[in-house]
Amino acid sequence: MKVAAVLAAFLVAGAVAAGERAPAAESSCPYQAQVLVYGQNGWATLTNALAANQTPCANYYVVVTAIGAKTKPRGRGAVDAIHAKGPSFHALAEFNVGAWSKVKPASWAAKGRLFRQRMASAGYDPARDTWAINELSSAARTKPITQSRMRDAMRGLFTGPRGAAPQQGAVFVVGVGQQLVNFGPYKSQVEIWLGNSGWWTSVSPYVAWWGQEAYASCSKECVSGAKIAIRSTHLNEYVEHPARLAFAGPAPAVPARALFDRAYLPLMTAYWRDAKGYGNNRVSLAQMQALTSLEVYAARAWAIRNPYPDGRIGFAWNEHPAGATPAQVQALATRVAQSIAGAYGDGGTAARACGPTGAYTWCKATLGGASFNPGWATFSSW
Repeated sequence: MKVAAVLAAFLVAGAVAAGERAPAAESSCPYQAQVLVYGQNGWATLTNALAANQTPCANYYVVVTAIGAKTKPRGRGAVDAIHAKGPSFHALAEFNVGAWSKVKPASWAAKGRLFRQRMASAGYDPARDTWAINELSSAARTKPITQSRMRDAMRGLFTGPRGAAPQQGAVFVVGVGQQLVNFGPYKSQVEIWLGNSGWWTSVSPYVAWWGQEAYASCSKECVSGAKIAIRSTHLNEYVEHPARLAFAGPAPAVPARALFDRAYLPLMTAYWRDAKGYGNNRVSLAQMQALTSLEVYAARAWAIRNPYPDGRIGFAWNEHPAGATPAQVQALATRVAQSIAGAYGDGGTAARACGPTGAYTWCKATLGGASFNPGWATFSSW
């Protein structure tokens, strides 16, 4: 059984032990899905929409952003609000790499242990909640000192303070934009990293989810006249590219491949009207809704024919898009939640991510001047 699935089952079991009722198992669940949410400036609207459209086929993990110069877990109020959605909802405390690089203790393992101690004090339930590293920098691809520090941080977060139970968590890796043009240097760096078998072997025990930030842009997906299958293919070439390259790699890439097989997930974008960094999707509500439905469709369809990402999927979320009304934000959140329920719920299929009838209506959007980026196809081979 995949380790992330084991963790999900463990967390739900912990909720049952605390007197809450876990959702009944469903034989028609395509996966026991794991849905991760990262909201840099809030997560309530999307979390509420997921709760309103939840399925017993999924567990939901909401990253709770740090406070206090981003080195302290946000407190009990946020955790309790997430738990109140039901036993399938879990809080992930954000361990912010950039913030922790500026503070003592000097040892990264000690930083991780201290953060776990602070999580316990803040009210995180070790039977259902865990940690999430944000953001593993691009330096981890190339610099041994960064790799050593991040390995130690993961070990400290995993072990926790004296007497704590070991706890796997999530790692979110800083992404590269879909508009990338010069693929050679980037692909070479990723190949070297994936081939570092010792590093992947050492960090694997600490990780339940390995999330690649892959924020698609409507300007690279909403191509007029293109069929949904073609859009999905180009989208997956981007959002699945690290795992795809690992599976095409030589023997030294086997440890990375093994980790991705059980833990990889694309952290995609539902971050509407961003100014920078989340796909630059300053598009209409209808176009953003269609893009998010297409993302769910693509991840679900890819999992059918590949060992990853199974039922793992994640979204970055903008709680306060510039110029958007609360009703528009709610409409986007509802679309994301409904697409996830259609794809991963009872009897879920990829097509149902695009609408309850399977007619692909939700996944169709066009944007003037949009064009595919064929460069991501190169990650199919080493």
